[in-house]
Amino acid sequence: MSDHGHHDEALTRALRAMAEDDEALGASPDVEVRLLAEAQVIALTRRRRVYGAAAALAAALLVAIAVPAWRWATVRPAVDPASPVESSARATPGEEATDFFPLMYSNVPVEDGHTVRVELPQAALSSFGLEADDTSGTVLADVLVGHDGLARAVRFVRPATSAQEQR
Repeated sequence: MSDHGHHDEALTRALRAMAEDDEALGASPDVEVRLLAEAQVIALTRRRRVYGAAAALAAALLVAIAVPAWRWATVRPAVDPASPVESSARATPGEEATDFFPLMYSNVPVEDGHTVRVELPQAALSSFGLEADDTSGTVLADVLVGHDGLARAVRFVRPATSAQEQR
């Protein structure tokens, strides 16, 4: 048994001596340069991946903001169903016209709409809260019609009756 213990002590001393010799040794300069270069390549690859993902996210965010803003800026406004509409189409000189009043389909957007002048019974005035002079006669009206043929709004027009009103 003592012979066995003697071999263990000798082995332990030999291993300790090898460990002390190895402590003084380091990696060769060539190995150290290659390891540092490989670590830099790994770090650069990670940075590229992170910056690429950040750039893709920024581009997606820019598109998500720019496209709706562009569409909002280029779409023509629809007739507001809550209030009478100011018209860019004015009555001819000597005529007096109300603002446009929205009709049933006024919440449907109007694209390439046009105005049609029609004669309506004067009783139509009362349905918009206006007073009719004579309920048996007719009144002129401009109807805003969309490209789909739906009437969106109406305004009532009173022609000038005298030369003084026409001035």
